[in-house]
Formats: sequence, structure tokens, C-alpha cells
Amino acid sequence: MTADTLLAEIAKKSDFIFAGWNVLMLAGIAWLVVIPLVRTYPRVQFAVRVAFAFFAITHLLGMLHVLKQWASLEDALKFALAGEPELRDKLAFAAMAPHATWVVPFHLVFDLFVLTAAWWAGRK
Repeated sequence: MTADTLLAEIAKKSDFIFAGWNVLMLAGIAWLVVIPLVRTYPRVQFAVRVAFAFFAITHLLGMLHVLKQWASLEDALKFALAGEPELRDKLAFAAMAPHATWVVPFHLVFDLFVLTAAWWAGRK
């Protein structure tokens, strides 16, 4: 693969992560809107909570998978640009994948916030 191809793939992973955060935020907001509407239906509330928890877990696992792919592409780019250290150094920050130690806590805090807010909104 050429450096251009690797950079294009890295940009796709970056776009996916950005879109993934947007999907998570929209799902959380939509869920907070739905919970009060089904307040009188405890089984529906439970089903919606389970659905959001499942969505949140699979979403987080998907994001972690994309981050691994991104890190692999970053390593491949470094290898492809081994003969051009100045260019490699200039692209290092732009091609760097976010670390999972940032993504996981942020995701889990947001998930906990949504679940807590939905529990609060669903109280009778």
C-alpha cells in the first residue's frame, strides 16, 4: 500500500469514530425522550433499557475494533514512510489513533449518565 492509500484509510477510520460518537449521542438523547413516554409500561421501559445497554456495549466494542485497525494503519504508514523521516514526523500527529484509555472511560461515563437519567426520568 502506498502512503496516500494508508492516509485515506486512516481518514476513513477517523470519520467512522466521529460518526460513531454522533450515533451514540443521538441514541442516548432519543432514549431519554422515549423513557418518560413509556413510564406507565414497566416492561417496555425494561426492554428499552436492555436494548440501550446492548447497543452501548456493541458500539463500544465496534469502536475499539476500529481503533485497532487505525493503529495498524498508523504503523503501516510509519513503515511506508521510513525513507522519508521528515514527512513521517509531520504526519505522526495527524495519523495517530486515539488511545483506548481515552475512548473507553468517556464511553462508559456517557452510558452511565444515560442509564441514570433514564432511570430518573422513568420513576413514578
